[in-house]
Amino acid sequence: MSDLSIYEKQHFGQKLGFGRKSALLIIDLQEGFAKPDILGGYNIGQAIDNTAQLLKVARECGIAVGHVRFGTEAAGEDIGTFAIKVPALKALSPSSPDAQFVASVRPVEGEYVSLKRHGSAFFGTNFASWLSFRGVDTLFITGCTTSGCVRASTVDASAHGLRPMVVTDCVGDRAQAPHEANLFDMEQKYADLVSLQEAIAHFRSVKQSA
Repeated sequence: MSDLSIYEKQHFGQKLGFGRKSALLIIDLQEGFAKPDILGGYNIGQAIDNTAQLLKVARECGIAVGHVRFGTEAAGEDIGTFAIKVPALKALSPSSPDAQFVASVRPVEGEYVSLKRHGSAFFGTNFASWLSFRGVDTLFITGCTTSGCVRASTVDASAHGLRPMVVTDCVGDRAQAPHEANLFDMEQKYADLVSLQEAIAHFRSVKQSA
């Protein structure tokens, strides 16, 4: 028996499928995460480019869009031990250049925008209430990093009873191994993995049937 065959034997990785109403979440696609010498690396740049494509389609199809970004108001004093583990985060004050959204995925009027101080898009924000008010049950998740804030948000989305859809072409990490390992693990326990093209097709089908 291989190391991974036990997942199949124990019936992990069942498909969730799409629900009735979808939204798109974009996590931490900020200038600092686009720079390998600050907080970026590996495939985050590609994830940004692909997310920009998906965002364009989501807007055309009337899909609700949420944006979250990381920021600290007090040079790390308000994010606790997170600042000890990742000291570079201390420089991301909300007004700092590296904390700003990358231009290609910048929010527009009418979209949800929130500042967060930890991994999950749900922790310390009203994102769950925003989704609930709109009747969303399926959340397409993009952004960075796959092993960090994407994973944390995916786990919390599952905990809130949503159907998380991690868009594999639109999430990135600063190294390949954690990116791939966490995609595998999220698919086994919390989410479905979908490609950029599958996400685009779903958004367009929703528009066509609306």
